[in-house]
Amino acid sequence: MRLVRRILAVLTIGPIVLWLLCIAFVMLLGFGFDCEIHEGFANPCVVLGRDIGETAYSMGVFAAWGPLIFGPVSLGAGLLWGIAIAVSRYLASRR
Repeated sequence: MRLVRRILAVLTIGPIVLWLLCIAFVMLLGFGFDCEIHEGFANPCVVLGRDIGETAYSMGVFAAWGPLIFGPVSLGAGLLWGIAIAVSRYLASRR
């Protein structure tokens, strides 16, 4: 049961952490390196001599649309996580 709770915790918290990291990365590129990032198309973004425009574009799309894509997954896993905790506490109290 502990493994199930850990898996559900990762499925609940993991996408949120990835989304926040993408937001931080896009903001760093936008403000720190003066890259233009939007959802229309990939713009050139040169950081330390390398063009990471496609990566910045992909992360920008995920930062913008991440909650719509992974929100239901995180919400469902969070509900299952809560149910798993409630069931394990109920079974522990019956012993």
